[in-house]
Amino acid sequence: MVIFLLALIGTVIVMVILTLGRLVFGRREKFERGKFTRWFIGYTIFNFLLSLLILYFSLPALTGPFWGWQWVLWPLFLSSLGNLFTFAAPVMEAASSAAGGVRINFQQSSIGRAATRGVSRGTIAAGILGLVVVGVIGIAAPALITIFTTWFDVNTKALAAIPQVTIQTSDKLPPTDQNHIVLASKSVAAYKGQQVLGSNGQNLGSAYGIDADSYTLQSIKGHLYYVAPLSYNNIFVNLSNPRTPGFVVVDAENPQAVPKLYTEQVQSGTSLAYLPGALLNQDLLRHVYLNGYTYGKLVDPTLELDDNYHPYWTVSLMQPIRGYVGDVLSEVLLVDAHTGVITKYAPNKVPAWVDRVMPSDTVQQYLSWWGRYHAAPWFNPSGAGQQVTAGDPELLYNRVDSPVWLVPMTSSSSSDNSSTGVFLFDTHKNQATFYPLQGVGIGDNVIKTFQSTRSNIRNYSVASVQLYQIYDRPTWVAIYVQDTGPSISDTSNSGNSNVGSQTTGAIFQAVGIVDARNLNGSNVQFDTSLSQALQDYQQWLTQSGGGGNVPATGQTQTVTGKVLRASAVQQGSNTVYYIQLEGQPYIFTANLSLSSKLPLVQPGDTVTGTFEKTDNQVVNFKTFDDTSINLGQSGPASTPTSSPTPVLTPTSTTSPKK
Repeated sequence: MVIFLLALIGTVIVMVILTLGRLVFGRREKFERGKFTRWFIGYTIFNFLLSLLILYFSLPALTGPFWGWQWVLWPLFLSSLGNLFTFAAPVMEAASSAAGGVRINFQQSSIGRAATRGVSRGTIAAGILGLVVVGVIGIAAPALITIFTTWFDVNTKALAAIPQVTIQTSDKLPPTDQNHIVLASKSVAAYKGQQVLGSNGQNLGSAYGIDADSYTLQSIKGHLYYVAPLSYNNIFVNLSNPRTPGFVVVDAENPQAVPKLYTEQVQSGTSLAYLPGALLNQDLLRHVYLNGYTYGKLVDPTLELDDNYHPYWTVSLMQPIRGYVGDVLSEVLLVDAHTGVITKYAPNKVPAWVDRVMPSDTVQQYLSWWGRYHAAPWFNPSGAGQQVTAGDPELLYNRVDSPVWLVPMTSSSSSDNSSTGVFLFDTHKNQATFYPLQGVGIGDNVIKTFQSTRSNIRNYSVASVQLYQIYDRPTWVAIYVQDTGPSISDTSNSGNSNVGSQTTGAIFQAVGIVDARNLNGSNVQFDTSLSQALQDYQQWLTQSGGGGNVPATGQTQTVTGKVLRASAVQQGSNTVYYIQLEGQPYIFTANLSLSSKLPLVQPGDTVTGTFEKTDNQVVNFKTFDDTSINLGQSGPASTPTSSPTPVLTPTSTTSPKK
């Protein structure tokens, strides 16, 4: 394996330094071949074994300053102490005797003579030189490298320029495909995944578990799912089993769907031979490292499934470009989770089914540098001109096959709870787009808004929130859950890492939608189904003057037709009219404020209006007119020929919106 060669090289480096110290700086001492040979062989074996342990367990990346070989300083440091200890031991023994009340002439005592006779000056010189090298390369040099690569304006501007940022002039985010909005949080996925663990009758839960934080959101065949691997419950199960049975797939768009457990019984090739954090050679990153990928930082191991539901691990290989920092994506390693076969890709050449290769931590660091330094100087105690990230990056699917990292930005003021803009960062490459979307509520305000809605009478917890662009408006969508177990944290892009009362398991209860620029509990549209919540939200936008436009086609459509059915419904203090037209696949809605003719509409009337085409069955009229009603004429209006005219009576809903 490659680590044997690396350990040998590291041992040679250490022994060269120690030998140089012993022979050159300790040259006053008479050279004794036998004594030197024993010393050399002993420390060579010690350093080789210690180097193997360091390489095997810590997996040092051979990149960056000194090409990553600073790990050699640990064997050198310990060897230097060992050399010095050969002199310190007899001296300490003599001091101990003196402390016991025995007056000793150190030069004339037997202990003193042993100290001077048995200790090699060359050994002491080797230890001192080794510690000097450790101090220079391990302490002084890193400090100087850090100063000259991260301090002062020229360096901070270089850090801010690492992310390739495009600044948009428009504040409109890309529209969201409403058919693929995530309705299951990690806590919901964890609850459903744990339920299915015992579904195959093999009592897998006794030996294997699913980490609630291991669920990864991803697109598979145009649908969003959470995927999580089965992991070992304890080291004894790990030692007695070469692989885990498989993985769990939970529907992220439909929280009522039944999750699936994939094992060898269901589909061959689904058991996992390598896992992050497993013991010895079963550990994923150690497996990659031992196969020669030592020249970069191995980060962000992510379980992803191809379109045939075969499991792969994606590992990002990063290399720093500014001293010890400024990691950039160099290569993407695709590891077959079943066989362990590793395939190397350039970042722009990864298979299309891979959703993400840019680590979220890297994105967070990039945007933190950009916000602090791109428009502000390095020394800036006032914080003027600085921006900070308002939360951790959140994986967003505006389109089901095109995920991005979404990161709201805010000012450096700790009291600011609104955005200065929003970043959408490509998950496949170092490319970000900044939208100057100002005034969007962020942080605790978002969570408190959803929790304060009067419709949440059962006090459900808010599991997660996500920022979408719905009906041409920046919109927060929240998932309400009923907690079922001990608390955990579920991070969201709202900027609050402890969203609601998260648990190891939670049951989906409802969805909430609110205009991100109008955070108020009374504005939250709360319902048990997404379609109804979207319809209520669109109606709310129309009533509030927002229009509820849907830029699906970018063009307003006009419809003229005969009324088949019409009914009025009282929603709170507003009267909403539902109209069905002959030959149209939609149900049209209109608020009373749109036209004074609406209460007079009857079956058989000819009406005309404009609307935006959507994939929903219910759409809002933007304009409306009943051409059968001719206001302002001296004579009576023509009467529709259809028979009995029903009277439209507004009917109050029997129960509030859920």
